[in-house]
Amino acid sequence: MKRLAILAGAAVALTIIGFKHRESPTLVTGRAMGCEWKLLAGGKWDRRSVHAEIAVVLEHWEQVLSTWRPDSDLSRYNRGEPASPDLAKVLNMAEVLQRESQGAFDHRLLAELTAAGFGPGGNGVDLSSLGKGIAVDAVCERLRQRGIHRHVFSLAGEVRAGEGKWPVTIENPVPDHPEHGEVVMLTNQAMATSGNSRQWNRKQGDKLASHILNPATGKPVLRPPCSVTVIGPDAALASGWATALFVLGREGDSLAEARGYRVIWTGRLE
Repeated sequence: MKRLAILAGAAVALTIIGFKHRESPTLVTGRAMGCEWKLLAGGKWDRRSVHAEIAVVLEHWEQVLSTWRPDSDLSRYNRGEPASPDLAKVLNMAEVLQRESQGAFDHRLLAELTAAGFGPGGNGVDLSSLGKGIAVDAVCERLRQRGIHRHVFSLAGEVRAGEGKWPVTIENPVPDHPEHGEVVMLTNQAMATSGNSRQWNRKQGDKLASHILNPATGKPVLRPPCSVTVIGPDAALASGWATALFVLGREGDSLAEARGYRVIWTGRLE
């Protein structure tokens, strides 16, 4: 049995456990977008070339979407330049999600994010709630093109699985809590988690002021340590919905569930 711990930068840690395949999956790791990525895949494939291709895909999307790189497509767009074709697609996705979430997802809060202590400065659009999911989806599409169908890939709090059954355990975000959250079995699905136990800078009683902002106030959402996990067909929208639902709380679950997503809360909401 192989055990693989995956750090989720924005929210929680995930643990992929209990692989029971005829052939032991191969593990490849690297770093991108300020966090670790991990691929676990079955079959025969060249580790070096796959690692290189994944690095190229992740670098491309970081160059498109980073707010920390002054020469990225997004940074240039925030300075008034036209959106590149790839950036335009993500902006359209963000606008649709903003409408479907009734405004709980809002990608236009870069200035407010900086004021809260989590942004790089400047004004305009921040697509970090979609960016890692976009990159995960792109990597998994590249793996599929290479014929690597039985795999699971993670980048921070975003995970996507191809063929096969991949059990993923959600970490309990409550500090020093010995128990884990629910074990989720992924097959041709993606999973994204948003929460406040990893990125926060202020306490108010037992609540944390996190990097997730409430668009209605422009201020950090205040909740006790908790997280929300969204499962769906792709990592980008699962990630966006996880951000929106962390703002809305459980009363927003029906918005995502009506569109076919599964929602799991872990920790203490109140």
